Amino acid sequence: MQNPQKYKKGAILFSAGVIFNLFISALLFLGASVLTERGTANGKVLVELSKEKGVQVVETLWGIYKGSAGDVREDSETELKMLAQYDAVDYDLALSFDIPNKSITGINYMRIRAETDTLRTIYVNIYDNLKVDKVGFQNMMRTGINYREAKDIPTWYDAEYIQTKNYLIITLKEGDVPMKGDNVALKIEYSGKPVKKGFDSFSFKEIYGNMYIYTLSEPNWGPVWWPSKDFPDDKADINMRLTVPTGMKGVSNGLLKDTVQNSDGTTTFNWESSYPIATYLVSIVVGNLVYWEDTYTSLDGNKQMPVVYYAFPKDSAKARIDWKPTPDMIKYFAETFGEYPFIDEKYGNCMFGWTSGAMEHQTITSYGYLLITGDNRYDFVNAHELAHHWFGDAVTLKDWKNIWLNEGFASYCEALWKENVGGKNAYFEHMRGFDFGYFSGTVYAPKGFIDNPAIYATIYQKGAWVLHMLRGVMGDEKFFAGCRAYYEKYKYSNAETSDLIAVMEEYHGSSLTYFFDQWVYKGTGRPKYEYSWKFEDFQGQKGSGAYTVRLQLRQVQKENEIEMYKMPVKITVVTEAGDKEFTVFNDQKEQAILLTVDSKPKEVLIDKDGWILKKVAKGTYEK
Repeated sequence: MQNPQKYKKGAILFSAGVIFNLFISALLFLGASVLTERGTANGKVLVELSKEKGVQVVETLWGIYKGSAGDVREDSETELKMLAQYDAVDYDLALSFDIPNKSITGINYMRIRAETDTLRTIYVNIYDNLKVDKVGFQNMMRTGINYREAKDIPTWYDAEYIQTKNYLIITLKEGDVPMKGDNVALKIEYSGKPVKKGFDSFSFKEIYGNMYIYTLSEPNWGPVWWPSKDFPDDKADINMRLTVPTGMKGVSNGLLKDTVQNSDGTTTFNWESSYPIATYLVSIVVGNLVYWEDTYTSLDGNKQMPVVYYAFPKDSAKARIDWKPTPDMIKYFAETFGEYPFIDEKYGNCMFGWTSGAMEHQTITSYGYLLITGDNRYDFVNAHELAHHWFGDAVTLKDWKNIWLNEGFASYCEALWKENVGGKNAYFEHMRGFDFGYFSGTVYAPKGFIDNPAIYATIYQKGAWVLHMLRGVMGDEKFFAGCRAYYEKYKYSNAETSDLIAVMEEYHGSSLTYFFDQWVYKGTGRPKYEYSWKFEDFQGQKGSGAYTVRLQLRQVQKENEIEMYKMPVKITVVTEAGDKEFTVFNDQKEQAILLTVDSKPKEVLIDKDGWILKKVAKGTYEK
């Protein structure tokens, strides 16, 4: 996911140092609800947008933060143990909508597999804004027929259940208890009014005079609109059946298998997904949408995949321009990391009710409508969400402590796309735009969630810097080989930080514990290098044309938790004949370095290109 409003807010948060200015800047930036590019132009763009939006500024700020991560579900140890007794296999969800009353009616056919012989009580995530009307149960191993889908089962037994704030708790009769490995089917009928939590869990919203319905469930707000086992490490297949007023479109994950015109003035859109999906990536968008498509040809040339687009009618002409590079982006990331992971289904962008920001819903990214400008200025957002389909959707985090694996990779891929189209200078410029000068907390296991601006910056921008620096440590060949191996090994499953480390160490050829400890697990700061230098004739031989550069390199940062950052540091000696490059592994607080060059030195630069998240100051050479 990317909420680019936070880029500027993050920068202000860590550099302004004045709470009042921070608050006013955040009001203006969030209220403007428009993504702005990083860099020196931000101030001008921000002022123009704030004038345009006016009073909406305050409303937008509180709309984003009210009811947000502060009330994210916390599961007890007992609940987690009960949930561990089964694995979600697939869902078949049918939804219809009462738009005037902003309510929904749903039936979820949920197939699960018992992980124990003692599964007597089944916990299902559903919040109490929804009312469960009826629960059916069937042990699929005892029907005598191997039903391919739970919805095909003709006979259901009424199950006993209660509903709490966060859970549907189903109690099985003694004779219904499955054996380990048995598939059990649940038919959960429910209705109610979804509520808006977190980023925008479920909304009915009028835009340009048309009503739209859309979802964004990250991290665990899916249960405000559908029952599930709502944990990212329990991926399952899903079919989605959306019955909407005729004239509207219903968009979701996977492939559109058919569209049915009903006699009551509604249309049902039947979507099927054959790839496992985490619950937070399940999505719907309903409304008046203009549709068109392109194609992507697989790297081996054997498959043509639809690349689909859904836009608000007012914005469709500009969207055709902004989204045109998408197939080229797919090809680039496929060549870089491995084939697009959902090649048998689709990739698409669908506009939804966010103004700025986007969300990487599997095979169908939800795209903020004010990002559509018709001049491709926000291609990096398109690249970010697409890259998530490798890192986030195919390779999914095991738990939310590892959120940087999603957002750090996707943010870093923005820079890679910039490098692909604009060269190394564009790449380094994009990375410099990610450095706000200060980051709060550790990259791993952040204290809070990414709707907190301080955490957002650490997870997204510093997370991208971790990968950028790792590339500098490993070199291009080993780094990208490691990324491809990591993707291939954990594709369609889940991974955590230690999994990435193990793969990267295999390709690096030695331990990377020092690197990940200081940049991901423990460190919250950065090295501050202080250096000084002088030069003399090589071995005292005047006229030889060779010179010895004596470099003193110190780390003088105040951070107590990491006194010494161990890193390979690139040293550039600027000479009369041109630049001479050296790499020194800096593993001492004070290090004396001797370098030899064959032309008179003019200047010494520390990490000139910017491979390390750092501060640099020049000091006086001490004899």
